[in-house]
Amino acid sequence: MEQVTDSETEQLQQLLAQAAEQSAQKKVMPVVKMIAAQQLVIMELMQMLVDSGTVHAEDIAARMRHLMEHTDPKDMAARALFDQVRSRFATQ
Repeated sequence: MEQVTDSETEQLQQLLAQAAEQSAQKKVMPVVKMIAAQQLVIMELMQMLVDSGTVHAEDIAARMRHLMEHTDPKDMAARALFDQVRSRFATQ
């Protein structure tokens, strides 16, 4: 029986890690795409409310600023989303 070298073991571990990462990405990407699509829909709905005069853009910007101030500083994804919405409606 042949002995497996440390080099071969390391190479096998790297291949297994790559396969696991690729598998995880295949499972996560549809969810990421769906969330991105939902964000676009929400943004367009807010724009429609502003365009119709139902909501004022500065009110949306102020609400997003408020949410940013009261969101955990470690929650970078939420803060980035609030800032993106705030900046879009702050300029209108």
